[in-house]
Amino acid sequence: MNKEKRSQGRSNVFLGATLESGSQVYPVRIRNVSRGGALVEAQVLPKLGARVCLVRGQLRMTGMLAWQSDDQAGVTFDAPIDVAAWAKRGGAAGQQRVDTIVAALRKKVPVPLDIVSNDVMSLPQISAALDALCERLAAVDEIPTGIAEELVKLDTLAQALRKSVTGRSF
Repeated sequence: MNKEKRSQGRSNVFLGATLESGSQVYPVRIRNVSRGGALVEAQVLPKLGARVCLVRGQLRMTGMLAWQSDDQAGVTFDAPIDVAAWAKRGGAAGQQRVDTIVAALRKKVPVPLDIVSNDVMSLPQISAALDALCERLAAVDEIPTGIAEELVKLDTLAQALRKSVTGRSF
């Protein structure tokens, strides 16, 4: 289906999600959504015609990549969805936290620690959590170059925090 030929009304949104295809997981932004499909945007996307599963918090819907142009693609869903549930920013507590963190990072303002964790964290706990995050991200296959460069920066910050907390670097 051509993205210009839309048979259903769409809700314009800007929401973080993932697109799963086979064993690959692609972080995407949902730009608009309707009962029958969604426009997603990402630096890396599955191939045209791929079977996919769009995931946002606890919400999941399977479908097919119906069209693709540069960093955007259209997903046609296998069944109608509840657009209000998908477009709701607070639809899932975990996704709401992700949306809040992404918004803070885009604005280049500090992320409130109570958003990152429901518990009050000490600097050593933050350092350990950041180290664990870096380890998990480093284990991801096929990281796009721009993301890999940001991961190196994140690891450098983690090392600096670790050194300030423990007095030693690894």
